[in-house]
Amino acid sequence: MKVAVLGAGAMGSVYGARLARAGADVTLLDVNAAHVDAVNRDGLHIALDEGAAVLPMRAMAPKAFTGPVDLILLFTKVFHTDAALSAIADQIGDAWILSLQNGVGNADRIAAHVDRAKIMIGMTMTPAEFLGPGRVASHGAATTDFYTAEGQADPMLEQVANLLQAGGVTARITPEIHAAIWEKATFNCALNPLCALSNGTPGGVGASPEGRVLADAVVREAIAVAHACGVAASRAHVDELLAHAYAHHLMHEPSMLQDLNARRRTEIDALNGAVVALAERHAIPVPTNQMIVRLISLAEANARFRAAHETHA
Repeated sequence: MKVAVLGAGAMGSVYGARLARAGADVTLLDVNAAHVDAVNRDGLHIALDEGAAVLPMRAMAPKAFTGPVDLILLFTKVFHTDAALSAIADQIGDAWILSLQNGVGNADRIAAHVDRAKIMIGMTMTPAEFLGPGRVASHGAATTDFYTAEGQADPMLEQVANLLQAGGVTARITPEIHAAIWEKATFNCALNPLCALSNGTPGGVGASPEGRVLADAVVREAIAVAHACGVAASRAHVDELLAHAYAHHLMHEPSMLQDLNARRRTEIDALNGAVVALAERHAIPVPTNQMIVRLISLAEANARFRAAHETHA
């Protein structure tokens, strides 16, 4: 299978590597020129639980990409979806797009560029770290749930699942994918911003009574919004995900913490921000999520302020 990974940061590069190990013909697409150059020059260095490897692989900027491919694996930040798909619009052709992005509402964003019947959506619980240009790592269980956005069965589901399995990913074809995505998003709403705001890790949040109280409030509000939207997300499953992260991802730095530390824009709008926006439509109070959105937005604004004034200092 020919695969293009659009958004080859930490997670995209890890999945690209796993698919390449499974025998797929993989091209990494990213705007990080240093990463692209390093992969083309030295291969992609990846550290996994099953061992380290260096994989020769093509990498390029999205605007340089030429198809066709069978599958486009979408891993860009949510706020880059439109620009990324626009950059390869003439090369998408008949390819399927599988979004494993964070947050909710991704199918609607992608459908502005391709036929909804060719969209798959999913979620992954795989940890990934960007160690530097051409170097990534992933330690811990790799799992992915996915299905077609429109809910139709298709042979491509089995083909993608088999490829992921061959690459060491536990792949589950999940018709109830919207519930699974909401559960993952709720987990992220609870853990990502709390780690980011406290400069902490899942282990630290879980060890703190204050952290657990805040996480519980975020989850309670988000699940209420999911149910109001007609999605049967499970509170119990989110609690299981959090308990696992508290116990096993002790020192992992979530992406939102990494983004704030690097003074990059976070995905707060696709997570807690989406919960707040949908809650307003259904007249559901979500004070904890609203406060977290404001605090992360303040942290982003302060980072921009500091950058601007340090430049002129």
